[in-house]
Amino acid sequence: MKQEKIRTIYLGAVLLVGGMLVLSGCTAPAATTNEAESRINKTVTINPATAAAQQALKFYHSVTLDQPRAEVETILGVSGEDQPDGRVAYRDPDSGYGVLISYGEDQTVFAKRLIPTALATELATLNPLPVTDKQVYRMATGMPFYEVQEVMGSDGYEISLSKVESGNAKQLIGRGWFNPDGSYAVVYLNLPSGQVVGSEFVVASGDDGE
Repeated sequence: MKQEKIRTIYLGAVLLVGGMLVLSGCTAPAATTNEAESRINKTVTINPATAAAQQALKFYHSVTLDQPRAEVETILGVSGEDQPDGRVAYRDPDSGYGVLISYGEDQTVFAKRLIPTALATELATLNPLPVTDKQVYRMATGMPFYEVQEVMGSDGYEISLSKVESGNAKQLIGRGWFNPDGSYAVVYLNLPSGQVVGSEFVVASGDDGE
């Protein structure tokens, strides 16, 4: 009788352990499947304002430095308009934004600058707060970019870029901040150090600046 009791206890223990193993083996794949489904079904949220700004800048970013003029005009799909200062303006008929290009003697892109629309609504929505000429006046030559960020309230975005000039080690990039009325600030930085070399505040179209 005693031996039977011992065998019964032993058998019960084996069944209990075996059941636990079977249960764990069945539930593990289910957890993995749920995790995989969660990853697949995860929704990525895109900020509509950021998407609109990227679309507005697409025409400008289609042009790269050293690009031959013929290639630029093929990619942009529009004819350029020669400016009095020798630069060539191209305007996107869909968005209204454009790009102003300086070609070198070899007819490749030396510099480019964004041509905004009158109000540049898509770009103005990215500013946390309107920018002022007073902020621009605080830009001192040699100021590091992190101080520019503090004064302007955000990073801004590239609206001009040029190649290194002959005899000058500086390559210039302009970062812009737009207001809802069409005025905007530009801070010019040298690359790769990112220090300020100049700045300007552009008044809204039709504004006499007073």
